[in-house]
Amino acid sequence: MAEPIKLEPSDIRAHWDDIRPGLCQIKDEWPDLSTWRVEDVYHEVLSGRAILYYTEDGFAVCALETDEYSGESDLFIWIAFSFGTAGMIPKYLPSFIEVAKHLGCKGVSTVSNHPALEKAPIERLYSKYRVKIDG
Repeated sequence: MAEPIKLEPSDIRAHWDDIRPGLCQIKDEWPDLSTWRVEDVYHEVLSGRAILYYTEDGFAVCALETDEYSGESDLFIWIAFSFGTAGMIPKYLPSFIEVAKHLGCKGVSTVSNHPALEKAPIERLYSKYRVKIDG
């Protein structure tokens, strides 16, 4: 099983020159899905509110997402970027499942329209639809 390396929050600086271009690419390719700024990601990881996983294949930024009614948490894969074309989630999902179990989560989730997710052994829960209003 492929294992991503969990970086300590302060380690983001050492890998930032590799991570930042990927974040910029995500923002360029999916502007409606990435309302965050690149600096927001740096801050969320540095403050400990997000967890950065790094591999030779890419990186993922995760956070705990807790349902306000049930109190159950998911390991939410907020951002994933592959340095190649294979995609991070299909290859590393088993590792993220183990991390989620260790954290006491009930699942692993993400929100994305990336085609690599079609190859991942995950269940589509719902589709979000939105009408964009100008102005």
